[in-house]
Amino acid sequence: MKALVLNQYGGPEQLLLQETALPMPGKNEVLVRVHAAGINPVDYKIRDGSMKWIVGKKFPRILGFDVAGTVEQAGKKSLFNPGDKVFAMLPFKGGGYAEFVTVKEKYLCHIPENTTMKEAAATPLAALTCLQAFRKGGDIQSGDHILVNGASGGVGSFAVQIAKAMGEKVTAVASTRNQDFVYSLGADRVIDYTAEDFTKLTTRFNKVFDAVAKSSFMACRRIIIKNGIYITTVPNKGLLFHKSINFTRKKKADFILVKASGEDLQIIADKMSKGLVRPYVQQSYLLSEGPKAHTMIESERVRGKIVFHLI
Repeated sequence: MKALVLNQYGGPEQLLLQETALPMPGKNEVLVRVHAAGINPVDYKIRDGSMKWIVGKKFPRILGFDVAGTVEQAGKKSLFNPGDKVFAMLPFKGGGYAEFVTVKEKYLCHIPENTTMKEAAATPLAALTCLQAFRKGGDIQSGDHILVNGASGGVGSFAVQIAKAMGEKVTAVASTRNQDFVYSLGADRVIDYTAEDFTKLTTRFNKVFDAVAKSSFMACRRIIIKNGIYITTVPNKGLLFHKSINFTRKKKADFILVKASGEDLQIIADKMSKGLVRPYVQQSYLLSEGPKAHTMIESERVRGKIVFHLI
């Protein structure tokens, strides 16, 4: 099979389209023919070596945590059948930038009928990040007021929609050019960060979700209500310290490390089937355009998501 392979850390040019062995499914796994694969910022951070202290130096490596496709092979007692349209977030090892991938059944979910393969591939990691983040500090209650920083990006665009689907009021933060887009996602109010500092708002929020990890707990603390929480997607030493003393504070700080989960993905799929959550795919690329796609995701100017399309 063909796969986009990383043989050493470096720039986008290190992504090479190569022939690799077809993976064989093990116990409780299915073989999926990949139609589309999601591209996430974490992918380029692994590629350039920024996360080598976590992922190690084992090569060759196939990146990619999001896949959508059809079941090619499944066990006799599987909940999935050949031909089923499925999507999943892959666990730590990745492997999505390929024509085929093996996936444990517990990570898989059927794709809603009103969702394309590209849209499905854009969904798992980003949407699961939001769903699991909103559980921090206690489940969202209907009527809570949520602030989403970085609302036009992959994670942020899902955060706005998922919060609204849960009955929340959402204030979103985005650039001037993305104001209309974020309003189209359902945001009640959009702050243009080029013109206004959202950390100085007079409004107070139950949860502040920093989807792009560009702010800090200390900067956002004043806009969080008593017993509210600041959640970010990238931990740092300062955040780890604040989290360690949460038990002493009325305003909390935490971070989200997303976990693959077919059960949680089914919650997202149900909202997608009802039209409450819809992925926005700005652009798709062939696997052979891997370096071009990574240059785009590394620019941090993607609206919604970008994906690879294989079929």
